[in-house]
Amino acid sequence: MVIRLRSSVTRSLALAGIVGIWLAPAPAFAQDDARLAGQLIKTSASVEPGDHVVIFGGKHSLDLMEAVAIEAQKAGGMVEMMLNTDRVARSYWTEVPDEYVSQVPEYWEPWLKTVDVWIGLPTIENPEATFGDVPPERFALGAESNQFFNDMLNSTPLRGVAVTYPTEADAKQNGMDFATYSAMQWAAINADYAAISSHGKALAEMLKDADEVHITSPTGTDIRFSMGNRTVFVDDGIVTPEESKSKVFLERWTTLPGGQVFASIDEESAIGRVMDTDTRCQFKPMTGVHFVVRDGQLQEFTADENAACFEEAMAPFDELATRMGSFSIGLNPHLKVMEDDGASYRPAAAGGMVWINFGDNQLLGGDNKTTGGFGFPIVNATVTVDGKVLVQDGRLVN
Repeated sequence: MVIRLRSSVTRSLALAGIVGIWLAPAPAFAQDDARLAGQLIKTSASVEPGDHVVIFGGKHSLDLMEAVAIEAQKAGGMVEMMLNTDRVARSYWTEVPDEYVSQVPEYWEPWLKTVDVWIGLPTIENPEATFGDVPPERFALGAESNQFFNDMLNSTPLRGVAVTYPTEADAKQNGMDFATYSAMQWAAINADYAAISSHGKALAEMLKDADEVHITSPTGTDIRFSMGNRTVFVDDGIVTPEESKSKVFLERWTTLPGGQVFASIDEESAIGRVMDTDTRCQFKPMTGVHFVVRDGQLQEFTADENAACFEEAMAPFDELATRMGSFSIGLNPHLKVMEDDGASYRPAAAGGMVWINFGDNQLLGGDNKTTGGFGFPIVNATVTVDGKVLVQDGRLVN
């Protein structure tokens, strides 16, 4: 077994959300590590004898890394463990000269082509302390590295799972007590993924080649767009043997807790407005967001709180970073939007939750060739597809 210490967080960010190197706080191992490890290895990733398995985490998630490694070995996998830490990650973004941050890690391509399974566990214990004050211009230096992974991932055999789980830090950031938050997250991780898969595939079929997707909300949001000839993906917590053979990377990738239908769109077809939505920007609340979309382009952006954060985050990138690129509908019945009593939690996988996303959509088969982007939640949305209602007031229909 080999343990590699990663020194470049640019590579980590390039894979974040793609290969599941999530910047999440320390896990609370309230559940049996062996049980979750078994779910990951036997069900979600279906590790087979001879598979080259990489397990990537942080020193705070080492217990679970060990449990997953043990299960992978027992299934016949050949295991490599990779480690990252808050100290090394922060040093990379705050101390390394610009010319080194922008290096492209070309050695990853031949190596990743030898990896069969990637299990991504949390790597960073305190993301806000590690990244919260890093200027957006520094992150933008990793654009070439990010593009390298966009260009390369479909050609690899890689399949895998990204795992998030309840933590005290996450609960606090979302304004929820830990007991409530933890119970919700573990219920979502242990959801009925066969039912989620069935529902997701039905929605995907309705979305495929749709002439018009129409999203509205009680606060006045009203967005329309066409799907175009784009693949619709279903994240249902399991990579099946058939999916593992796909030439499209995102069909070989899933998350726990899972449950989303998502797709790129005909980017220039998007038109409408977003009214009074709340989200976060660099870990800070960004409230009362308003903007319009014309020919797919985000314009006239305002917010009641932290509007400057959005402008600064998008400034280092070209205009494709503010062109609408994709959207998603959540499917997991155990995840809930929480906005009462100080809570601020809008998980994309919550059943009936809608997010619209601007910027990079290359791995989804889109035309926005950029590495910047931003997403916005649409709470209590109603979604109609060519006149048929899929989501009504934030609840899945049927």
